Amino acid sequence: MQLSTRHLEKLSPHKELVVTTSVAMLCLLLAAIFPADNAFQSISKNIFFLVALPILYIKLILKNDLSQWGWNLANKKTGMLLAGGAFLVGLVIFFLMINFAGFSSYYVIDPLVKNNFGFFLLYELVFFNLFFFAQEFFFHGFILSAARQFYMRAIFIQSAIYFLTLLFAKTPILQSAPLIYLSLAGGWVTYKTRSFVYSYISGLLFIIILDAYIIHLIK
Repeated sequence: MQLSTRHLEKLSPHKELVVTTSVAMLCLLLAAIFPADNAFQSISKNIFFLVALPILYIKLILKNDLSQWGWNLANKKTGMLLAGGAFLVGLVIFFLMINFAGFSSYYVIDPLVKNNFGFFLLYELVFFNLFFFAQEFFFHGFILSAARQFYMRAIFIQSAIYFLTLLFAKTPILQSAPLIYLSLAGGWVTYKTRSFVYSYISGLLFIIILDAYIIHLIK
């Protein structure tokens, strides 16, 4: 029995979700297994597999504008308010963890970053910045936008996938605790504003301040 046009139209969003999910998993797999000998190569492969390939898929296959996938500055007032709130809550949480739970002893910072202010700025504003942007676009832009049809559950879906990538990479969970927090808080900000830009900016500032505070305490 042939499907009616109405049935085909109902199936099309599910087909897009399946294809998009497959593309996202392929991007993550390639980013995980592609060899990298240094920080520059690691950042380059993340930019290529987590930003460039999804953009090519969005533009060439789906023929969508990137603004539909979170690359925009919509809802500025709401975005700044929510991002500012997530930023302050994060600072309070990790201030308490550092001062009452010894978190700083589990959070490893490269000695070059700790002992050289110039390298600290280079690391935070270039190396970490590029890494964090790739992560924000992929998880809060690409995956969250694809999962938005599941409503608020999209926040937890993208965060769960991010957490699984940490486990796959055998990354110490306490070392990644700030990024896990940003995965959830930034996902909430992005879901509410339909823009990952606010999450990206506030998250970057949060990590810079957190790193600077821990360096101040241990020096």
